[in-house]
Amino acid sequence: MPPSGYLTVPGIRSAMHHVATTYPHLCEVIDLPEQSHEGRTITALKIAGATGTNRRGVLFLGGVHAREVINPDTLVSLALRLCRAYDDGTGLAFGGKSYDAGTIKLIIDALDVFMVPLVNPDGRRYVQRAGGDPWWRKNRSPNPGLPCRGVDLNRNHDFLWSSGIGTSTGSCSEVFRGPGAFSEPETRNVRHLLDTHSNIGFMIDVHSFSELILFPWGDDDNQTTDPSMNFANPAFDGLRGAPGDSFYREYIPEGDRDWYATAGEAMRDAIAAVRGRTYTLQQAVLLYPTSGTSKDYAYSRHFVDTGKRKVYAYTLETAREFQPPYGEALQVIDESSAALVQFCLSALCAVEETAKGTALETRLDSLREFRTAEVLRRKTGHRLDEILRRHSAELTRIAVGDDELRERSRDVLQRVLDVVEGGKSAQSKILEPALFSRLDALARRIAKDGSDELRSAVDEVRTEIEAAKGKTLLEALGRRTRSRKNEHGRD
Repeated sequence: MPPSGYLTVPGIRSAMHHVATTYPHLCEVIDLPEQSHEGRTITALKIAGATGTNRRGVLFLGGVHAREVINPDTLVSLALRLCRAYDDGTGLAFGGKSYDAGTIKLIIDALDVFMVPLVNPDGRRYVQRAGGDPWWRKNRSPNPGLPCRGVDLNRNHDFLWSSGIGTSTGSCSEVFRGPGAFSEPETRNVRHLLDTHSNIGFMIDVHSFSELILFPWGDDDNQTTDPSMNFANPAFDGLRGAPGDSFYREYIPEGDRDWYATAGEAMRDAIAAVRGRTYTLQQAVLLYPTSGTSKDYAYSRHFVDTGKRKVYAYTLETAREFQPPYGEALQVIDESSAALVQFCLSALCAVEETAKGTALETRLDSLREFRTAEVLRRKTGHRLDEILRRHSAELTRIAVGDDELRERSRDVLQRVLDVVEGGKSAQSKILEPALFSRLDALARRIAKDGSDELRSAVDEVRTEIEAAKGKTLLEALGRRTRSRKNEHGRD
């Protein structure tokens, strides 16, 4: 059995209901539609401090692999701490990393945070019970007609499921993929959440161990130049799963790759601030090639069906062992919690928050398209996009707390949208001096309340504003770096 202190299966469910009943104005318990093979209800918790449409959603999964007992406790703990801090008007401290009360309020008011602390309750019960197996990984599927029980739930999602990359068709294997993609009720529940709550655009599946932050793809090396070389193209079947070769690399849009780097670095730094542990940020395939994982499935959905929201998904591999003594586990819980709070901040978009509740909100698709078509393809534009990405949470925080600043921001956003929506003719005209004066005034106002890092970034932006005078919008964004084929992106 695992070391003492870890929550039992009933204990996790009880703790979730305790959070929901203690903070009913913030929390909602969601019993997912399919029970486990042994008849256990699998439960999600939604945390949200405000109503309104077009709220971004964040999903955290835990307990997918049964022996990784620390991660369900992490999510239950984080749910309670977030709600308590929000209600008490306090911040949160995780060792040496802290978030002030305003940051916690921003997260809960701006986002829908979904948690499924225990995806695989049957497996955890088997790990913890007397006579069970403390190192069991899979669920407890009976696998009729096969010699062994259990399916590896993190090989059962519909991403290259039939490829055999990092999976097995043998039921006795720890990486048995199951008889079909989504053959298991536990993975169908994850799919249900993504289908039902279409605002979910960000996800972390929390695993252990290795002290890693993993981003897509898991099947092969990444590349940003050839969209036709992708997981859905059967012309490349049989060539995937051998990183380092010259035959195949998995396509990822450059804007997405950059977002993963920025958000991942922020999580890594948050973890390091807790007690000095430095997690490694890397593409998932560098650990080992995989298919059928929750992370790659969630991220791949938009590429299969562009009507679905793109989900930026990671796997977080916590700790240095599956079942550390509980004193060490508490330290790991702090590290993981800091990373997850930081991830919530990375999910915020200052532009969307500025436009929220106004007519500008309906016009943002044109800006997203322009970002993909022009901004990310130009040297200065790419750098300005990076600055916005890195400081989006702080910019959102500043604007949310200042109505006058928000109105200034909306004025500038409207003027930029007018140019963008005017097409090539408007984008090729010299920009009006009034736009520059408003941009510079807005930048100076933001710097007044910003951190040292943000003020430094604002200084760089103001330099670019000055250099853009007398230029067209396209000229102001700088020279094209290189031609790229169409990318689908959503910031």
